[in-house]
Amino acid sequence: MITFRLSTFLKKYANGVQPAKKTNKIAVKKSYNLTIQPWGTYLVYLLINFCLVSCGLKKTQTENSNTDNAAHLLLNPALPGDNPDPSIIRVGKVYYATSTTNEWAPYFTIYKSTDLRNWKLINHVFPDGFKDMKNQWGENNFWASELVYDQKQNRIYAYYTAHNRETKGNPGLQCGTAWIDADKIENGKFTDNGPVIIEDECGAIDAFELQHNGKIYAFWKNDGNGCGKESWIWKQEINDSRTKLLGQKSKVFTNSQPWETGLVEGACFFTLGEYVYSLYSVGGCCDAKCNYKTGIARTKDLNSGVWEKYGNNPIMVSNNKWNCPGHGTVVKTANDRLFMLYHAFNKSYDVFVGREGIIEELIVGADGWPVLHNATLPNRPKADLNFVDNFENDQKLDLAWQWPSKSPRPLMSFDKGLKLTASDENHALGTFLGQYIKTVNFSISAEIKPDAAKTGICLGGAIFKSKWPGELGGIGITVSKDGFAVFDNFEGVYKILKASKENLAGPVQLKMQISNDGKQIEFFHKKQGAEWLSFYRTDFLAAKYVPWGMGYRAGIVVKGDLSQTGTFNSFRLMNN
Repeated sequence: MITFRLSTFLKKYANGVQPAKKTNKIAVKKSYNLTIQPWGTYLVYLLINFCLVSCGLKKTQTENSNTDNAAHLLLNPALPGDNPDPSIIRVGKVYYATSTTNEWAPYFTIYKSTDLRNWKLINHVFPDGFKDMKNQWGENNFWASELVYDQKQNRIYAYYTAHNRETKGNPGLQCGTAWIDADKIENGKFTDNGPVIIEDECGAIDAFELQHNGKIYAFWKNDGNGCGKESWIWKQEINDSRTKLLGQKSKVFTNSQPWETGLVEGACFFTLGEYVYSLYSVGGCCDAKCNYKTGIARTKDLNSGVWEKYGNNPIMVSNNKWNCPGHGTVVKTANDRLFMLYHAFNKSYDVFVGREGIIEELIVGADGWPVLHNATLPNRPKADLNFVDNFENDQKLDLAWQWPSKSPRPLMSFDKGLKLTASDENHALGTFLGQYIKTVNFSISAEIKPDAAKTGICLGGAIFKSKWPGELGGIGITVSKDGFAVFDNFEGVYKILKASKENLAGPVQLKMQISNDGKQIEFFHKKQGAEWLSFYRTDFLAAKYVPWGMGYRAGIVVKGDLSQTGTFNSFRLMNN
């Protein structure tokens, strides 16, 4: 549970600046008009709060220097690449975050930070995908993982959404829970409880937990927009083991105001003073047509069903740097400061990278409402985004690598390099391991030992007009002992765009240069002792093949029969 205490000085100062803004108190079945406060006054409040925070800087740094320094020097994106629906908690001096993995395995990332600035991927909720789930119940739609710390049990729980393979259609969207001892979060495995929150009509997604007044409450969204019904945020008490809902569910709120378009979802809850607050998102989240926005509401009585929505909603909208921000959670530092981790598209990258994890501070305004400044800059150095994997030194697969969610973990071994078992799956693409792209101008390269299998590098997206977003397609270059080939199967049929036959022995390097903001690809190869040779160049329709709700993946591929393997010595993903 997140709590926050305002100082007496801040209350007195704030109340003397400006009368409280108009707000709308709503009962769950009523609709009200929205009153908008001029933004100029809002900026004045921000300046006042900035001065107050700056005056107390020296004292705050003394109390908790690591977190406080980071708060003033936050790097964004905090979680680069395709990290939608992020969640964040604090356990002592350590922060943990998680994010949606959609149609990729392993399921649900676990990141660690001690300063809110530098994050490291340390684990996954389900490292082996569906094999780690109770009765292997989840098939796809691995969305909206939320972490919660139970101090009494010293356990970390994960709520998550998945589609039950035994249930067709929207009702198959169900919320499960899993747990792990907090001291095992970095190298242990979660125990899955299976689905706990089930909505028979439209499905349940976006679960969240609040521990409040000695009780544990689960919140979720009925996915009404997926079946022609209203979308609501619901609440129900849940037991200590997070295996069973207790009592009766009740409505919290819905999208009842003119600015709240389409649906409501992604609600998180925290306490501040005498109120329980909820940050929530409305609108379309996940593609180039998105119109996501974020609002805030509060209540003094969680069981009353009456919520007051902020008169200046939405508190976060698209701006000149980020598109469609929302669906995040709030964490409190040891100094009682509040930060929100949420997702947004970087406008410079269209939707090709996916929704990245953004962090910023919630500042309490003169009226007592915590708000976001909605002006966060993408300031993380591109050098932070590069990835190098020297497989010759590895004993196991780096956590950054992913594979299609409906497939088991690919067979592989490490012996002076990565030996990845070949296949003809993924519409004849072959066995694929990929990872986030983090910009739209970058290079992929690998050193490979040529053999019988077609072994190479690939940019992975979605088959055009695929039945589901995880239907993997790709374009890339391979090498075998018989020569080089550039391929493309994004239209559902594996095609060779260019090939050359030659006898190859010894290590060969392959490279793809993605440029023009993801719209052009040039393919290179380099033989031992030779220079890079441009082999093929093509325009690329990045907007056509980007998967819904996800970004592209850069990775490696091995095509052949199951008796064959492809050997990789190294892999590099470098951003321009």
